[in-house]
Amino acid sequence: MIQKPRLRRLSVGIVLVVSLNLSPTLAEATSHQLDPISLSFPSSHLGYVLSFYDCAARTCAALRSTNDAASTWNVVPTPIQLNKDLKLISWNNYNTSYVTLNVHFADATDGWIYGTVPAPATSNTSNPNWVNRLWSTHNRGETWRQVRLGPLRVTGGVLQMATHEAWTYLFGASFESGKAQILATRSNLDQWTSKSNAQMEMPAGGTQVQADFNFVGTNGWLLAGNDRSFIASARLSNDGSWNAWNSSSIQDFGESFCPITTVTDKVLLAECQSAEIVIPPTSSVPPNWNNGASWLFISYDAGTTFKPFRELSSSYHRGIAAVPGLPATPVPGTILLQQATNSGVQVIRSTDWGRSWRVVLQRSVSQVVFTSRSNGFAIVRQQSSQTASSLYATYDTGGQWSHVSV
Repeated sequence: MIQKPRLRRLSVGIVLVVSLNLSPTLAEATSHQLDPISLSFPSSHLGYVLSFYDCAARTCAALRSTNDAASTWNVVPTPIQLNKDLKLISWNNYNTSYVTLNVHFADATDGWIYGTVPAPATSNTSNPNWVNRLWSTHNRGETWRQVRLGPLRVTGGVLQMATHEAWTYLFGASFESGKAQILATRSNLDQWTSKSNAQMEMPAGGTQVQADFNFVGTNGWLLAGNDRSFIASARLSNDGSWNAWNSSSIQDFGESFCPITTVTDKVLLAECQSAEIVIPPTSSVPPNWNNGASWLFISYDAGTTFKPFRELSSSYHRGIAAVPGLPATPVPGTILLQQATNSGVQVIRSTDWGRSWRVVLQRSVSQVVFTSRSNGFAIVRQQSSQTASSLYATYDTGGQWSHVSV
């Protein structure tokens, strides 16, 4: 039985495992082809890229930082235990198209690596065995500490992290209670405190759960769910807590998880696809809304109400695949989405609020981050390369993309 969320405050410090980061893989990584898997840009010029690479037929992790918007890169140490865990699997057997690790930095000093890593199989687990982990650094990666997920009640893993002003937030889940929650800490610490006042439950099945934080000014929004339904929708309050997002919203249309993007502090866009297993209420759906149809919805009142805005597709096979950072609206009127077609996956862009579209990348992306109105970065899947993915950059609001060496 799924329990109701516990609303008591929880504060837990971190324990154990200090890494001195004297790993020989740092030297190895400088001479290997890197496969980027996660991006984090605390500012327009400061950024981090977490990558995999082949280290003697095993998989290793490498972290790079830039202080000049990707013109040059520096090596940042990674947790020693992370590379010990990754060496349990070989590069050829590791499917890097399914990203299991993420990096998030609040600033140049404070950062986290989170996700799933391989672990030795036991009598109670299958092979391969996967476990959830969270590491933090507060000294530019010189040392890393493992944050225990049990005391934080997120044994199901950290699904998403974000920083807003002095606070860093994580959205995580619990296997035991079947619920999810938002935790917060001052970014220079790991004193995680429960901030969830909204009911957040894990789905009984379906695809992997996705979560999406968005901030503009003092406003913040969280949506989470999978192909079957929403599991969480919350809004940031003035006291720093996340309360129920009470709205006549996109959830009323009976669709699967919809990522949103903020155009202004009042205007939000949502990219939605009707759920395959849900029959939506006919009184509230947009025209031609059927199982698998994709639409853009728009809110002019900071998410209190949404209404249908643009039809994207009438069928699932031409639908839009959810990607962290998409949809993106670097400037009002310009929208970037990822589109799945019968011939492949591509990134499309509109400069007239979705009336017309142009293909800007003939490949799929796994993450997009815009660091300013004009500049952005994307992890792009390669069709034929020694690595599974590469880093690309745009300097014209997503119109043109070019490869960036890491």
